[in-house]
Order: sequence, then C-alpha cells, then structure tokens
Amino acid sequence: MSFKQNLRVINKTANKFEHWTFDDNGNKEKKFIKQEKGDSWAIRKSMHKDTVSGSVNLRFKKTVFLTAALDCPEMIVDKPFKKKVIELQKQYGNDKKLLLKFFNSRDNVWEKKDISKVEVYYFSNDTNEKLVASRVNVDESFNSDRIKKSITDSGIIKILLNHLVKYNKEVEGKTIEQPELAFSPDGIDEMNKNIISLNDCKFHNPITKVRTYEIQGNKFIVGNKYNNKEKFVEAAKGTNLFFAIYWNEEKNKREFETIPLNEVIEHKKQVAKLPKDERTPVPVNIEKGRFLFSLSPIDLVYVPTIEEQENPNIVNFNTLNKDQINRIYKMVSSTASECHFIKNQIASLIKNYDSKSKVGEFGSLNKLETSIDIDNFRIKEVCWKLQVDRLGNIIKAIK
Repeated sequence: MSFKQNLRVINKTANKFEHWTFDDNGNKEKKFIKQEKGDSWAIRKSMHKDTVSGSVNLRFKKTVFLTAALDCPEMIVDKPFKKKVIELQKQYGNDKKLLLKFFNSRDNVWEKKDISKVEVYYFSNDTNEKLVASRVNVDESFNSDRIKKSITDSGIIKILLNHLVKYNKEVEGKTIEQPELAFSPDGIDEMNKNIISLNDCKFHNPITKVRTYEIQGNKFIVGNKYNNKEKFVEAAKGTNLFFAIYWNEEKNKREFETIPLNEVIEHKKQVAKLPKDERTPVPVNIEKGRFLFSLSPIDLVYVPTIEEQENPNIVNFNTLNKDQINRIYKMVSSTASECHFIKNQIASLIKNYDSKSKVGEFGSLNKLETSIDIDNFRIKEVCWKLQVDRLGNIIKAIK
C-alpha cells in the first residue's frame, strides 16, 4: 500500500508518475511515465494502522421460542433434547406441526424442563454485523466484562476469569475487581505459573496475548486478491482528508460526511478513464443530496455575511476589503459530520489548550467550528470554497 522510492512520486494525473531520468547527452530530466504494472497505485501516505484484523465467524448462544428452535434442531444447545427432537423429526417426517403438537400435549415440558423457550447456537456471519479479530497483549484493561465479551477462545476466557477472581476484594459487601493487579507483569507471570490449576488440571501453553474480536465497523479490507479480502485494517490517524458538502432540497439545508481515504482512492481509479469534466473529486452519495464541493486540509473557505448569502454577486474577490479578508478560513480536519477550521492568517497558535488550566486560544481542540468575526456562523453550513492559484490570487468561489 505504501511506496517510498525517492525517485518516483504520484502525480495528480490518472495513474501517471514523475520520474527522473537522463537523456542521450547525460542531462537529468523529469518525464511522465504511465503505470503499466499492477492494479494498485503507489500512495505515498500511510493508509492504515499497523494492526491487521482477520475476519472471523464465531458461535454464540441465544434463547428462542420452541417453534423457532425446531426450524434448526441441530443448533439446539441441550444435547439430550436435540437428540430427542432429531428422532421425532425422522418419526414424523419433518412435519413441524406434529412436532409442536407432541410437545404442546405435554405442556412444553420434557424431562422436567420447561422447553417453551430453548437455547440455541448461532454464528456471527448469520447476522448483519460482521466480526474481525486481532491478537493483543493481555493488560490491565481486561476486566471480567471485556474478557467475556471480546475474547474468542472459551478456554482462555475460563483461565483469565479464574485468575482474576483471586485478586477480587470485598468492600462494604461489594466485590471489587482488580485487573490492574491480576494482569500486571507480575500478575501474568503468576497466572502462567499456575495455569494448569486454573485450567481444571489440564495443560495449557503460557498466555501473554489473546485473540479479541470486535464489530467490523469502519475497518476496510486490505485488498481483493488472495487472502487480503479476509484482512481488515483501520484508517491511520490523519487520513480523514476529504469532507463532502451536499445540499438537501427536502430539508433545505446542507448535509455533510467525511469520506475515508481508501474510498477516495478506489473512486479515483474508477473514474481515471473518464473525461476530466465528468470526474468528481470524491465518491458522491446521492442520498445526502446535490453535491456542492469537497474540502481537504489547507483548503481555503470564505464565510459570507447574511447579506452576502442572499446576494452572492455583491462579493468581488478581486477587491476584498480588510473585513472580508478576515472572514477567510483554512480547513484543518474533519471527523464524521464535523469540520474544523482556523483563520487563514494564523501559522501557529500563541497558546495551545492546557487541560489543567483549561485555557487555550481556540478551546480544547485548538481549532474552530464557528466563525469568530460575524454572527457566530457554523462555518461548514455557509462557507464558499475558494480556488486559489500559486500566487494566492482567488480564481473562483464555489458556493
């Protein structure tokens, strides 16, 4: 995904690269060379964090009504009852009504157990929430709740819980867990010394890392070939580079979204062969409304007054006055539907936010969502994007 060769850099044109070479006279010159080999583009930026997660299909338990359990008897948890249901299925020729009649005639009681509700297994891949897993170090964050709800191996869950219980203490009749002691370096050493007793006198290898799972969420696949389609990664910090702004006609207001870098790169590859005027800088989500423009860090925006919003033609960007120049902001970052800016004249802050004194030039984030000159506008809701040349001249304002 990353490419660090100093002689080759990505260019704005579709899958072309600037490459230093030498002519027949030995003079150094730069040429554009089209990428011919490979489907992936050379991206000179970290696209994801180092941790790679793998797709997993885990088995869980849930309680359902008897009628639902009879649809898949092989998934019933109670083995004797499952065996009985399968026998009755063969006897009644898979007739579910006869099976229900058999149990209803016995008041839904079998071997002195209430079977009106039955515990069954199900797999995570059968649900809409796909799971991914990765190996992590055992540390102080592993309390009983996290152990039960995130570790994939039931045997390791039992060992960790048995070890954690040893460090519990009673305070005013309440049991207080102490994972900071149980899973400190010394606590982990103690656990591995006694791991056989913690595992019901069965051998187990020492535990320092465990495989934990979580919902796939914003993680994306590494690639489409080989086993890369089963590998998931999380976007690296600082890769929220594209913030899209839409106009929703029904709601009569702007809609917003931050688009992940990997989606933008895939979109660039798909539209690379289209004519320049038919391409869009980011993938457009038509459900959000009519696409207006996208913002990236360092892009400049202009915050118009109410009068200028109603009459945009009164703004002449060739002759901006001091007040208007003060209403030009620089986009800094975005997260989800939030977008943060800073005034264009500011190179660095005089006073960063101090969490102890709670004092800072621009609040806890050291950046702004609202304008500070006029009417306290939310900048993203009214701003116009400015296209600027290399000399700082404003070429165009996108509204």
